[in-house]
Amino acid sequence: MSIEIRNISKRFGNFVALDNINLDIPTGELVALLGPSGCGKTTLLRIIAGMETPDAGEVLFSGAEATHLHARERNVGFVFQHYALFRHMTVFENVAFGLRVKPRKERPSDAEIKRRVMELLGLVQLDWLADRYPSQLSGGQRQRIALARALAVEPKVLLLDEPFGALDTKVRKELRRWLRRLHDDMHISSVFVTHDQEEALEVADRVVVMNHGRIEQIGSPDEVYSSPASPFVYQFLGNVNVFHSRQQGAYAEVERGEAAEKATAFVRPHDIDILHQAVEGGLQASVAHVHPIGPVVRVELQHQSEIVEVELSRERHEALQLAVGQIVWFRPRQMKVFGADAQPRTAPEKQAFLF
Repeated sequence: MSIEIRNISKRFGNFVALDNINLDIPTGELVALLGPSGCGKTTLLRIIAGMETPDAGEVLFSGAEATHLHARERNVGFVFQHYALFRHMTVFENVAFGLRVKPRKERPSDAEIKRRVMELLGLVQLDWLADRYPSQLSGGQRQRIALARALAVEPKVLLLDEPFGALDTKVRKELRRWLRRLHDDMHISSVFVTHDQEEALEVADRVVVMNHGRIEQIGSPDEVYSSPASPFVYQFLGNVNVFHSRQQGAYAEVERGEAAEKATAFVRPHDIDILHQAVEGGLQASVAHVHPIGPVVRVELQHQSEIVEVELSRERHEALQLAVGQIVWFRPRQMKVFGADAQPRTAPEKQAFLF
């Protein structure tokens, strides 16, 4: 089932939670709503679910008006961050709950409920825990049971609000891969809320980056990371070095150029070269810190009063033989420049900074 969001706005008192949101989610797509706390992503999810009513705008499911439908009538499955499992019920009864409370005419037989519940528990690989209680499960197991319960009513849309937020890092990574495989098998339209950039980039087909109740950018994980549409997206997705500069001709000029436009240049740490000799367009710096972190080495360079972060492969670091206090030069391989109006500008042709 496709989802169409048309001109949705929502206020809570004087706080603008959503400001004229428009979004199309095709059938079978897995979409991440990504942004910092308070950006409006959970409010948008709850409006899609029917748990909140917008002040303006429409929600359509497969082209049919659904804005004022009760949550029960939307055929939506919802998974909360903190599981929301019934403590007094076994795993089996938790998953069966949505089926047992259906109106009598729609309620499956006991045999059908048992078949469907055991099938779902097998799908989430926890059929051997059917007789356990939530308190006897790990966090990851409880979240998978919560997902099975949401799927039991055979929803056309699956909504997940920070589904892995309460789990430790290792379990989060395992469940991310598992959710992606599950989605590909079931091909159900899914929307999940997260503030974890890595989670969104790894799991989603498309990422919707939100900020202050508005959509900053919509695109594939590679598009939003490699081609950010705004300074906010650039800084929110991954580490970045920010150079306040002026743009003039083919160059981003640092702290110079009376006739030049004020601009901000963004450079990812892995897009910077470190060299032992001065080069055209390079900036001089001293090595402040060297941090080996797994397969990469993070180097902090002191350039004037600023710290510039560079990420190197271990092989490149071994070739450079960097030492704290050493004088080096650094040069960006690529950058993104935004003007004072936060709109992108043509990247410097020579990919260089000038004094």
